[in-house]
Amino acid sequence: MKVAGAEKLIEKIGTDAQRAAEKYWHDADVRKQQMRESLLREIGKRKAEIDKMAAQAGVEKKKRMAAVYDLEYRKELLAAKQEMMAKAKDLAKQKLAGLSDSDYKALMSKRLVACAQNGAGSIAVGKSEKRLNAAFVKAVNAELKKQGGEGSVTLEKEKRDIEGGFIYLSDGLEINMSLASQLGEAWQDVETQVAAVLFED
Repeated sequence: MKVAGAEKLIEKIGTDAQRAAEKYWHDADVRKQQMRESLLREIGKRKAEIDKMAAQAGVEKKKRMAAVYDLEYRKELLAAKQEMMAKAKDLAKQKLAGLSDSDYKALMSKRLVACAQNGAGSIAVGKSEKRLNAAFVKAVNAELKKQGGEGSVTLEKEKRDIEGGFIYLSDGLEINMSLASQLGEAWQDVETQVAAVLFED
């Protein structure tokens, strides 16, 4: 009887141990599966964050590239506009220099009369100037006298380094009425209008 009872006790202990082992391994498998699922979720989360950051970086990179391209385009456009404006100014200078003798003298006479309001003073012309000569000064003096001025403007012997037009001198004052100076002043007045015509949409 005692032997039979001992065998049953041993059998029960073995059965309980087997159950405990099975439960342990089951619980271990559950924990392992839970850890695996948690790790996969974390990996998925991190991947989503990385993808998002990469997408944002791509957008920012595209924005930076677009900004660079836009800046370069604006620089090229500005350079092209400046070149066109310079050509337009050169064309205006050529047309002014190419005036007929009568138109050129009429323009310079008008400018000299405006400068010599009291009818006195003198003018200095460029080294290659042929049209603004003694006869021109005489004609201007006649016009100045008609307007009540002295009509005593003289022609300086000393030549100036200008192309077209003249330098008006009176009482230590010099007024640059060269073609380049007159064109510069006129250009400032019409530059905006020229740009509007050249670059209108």
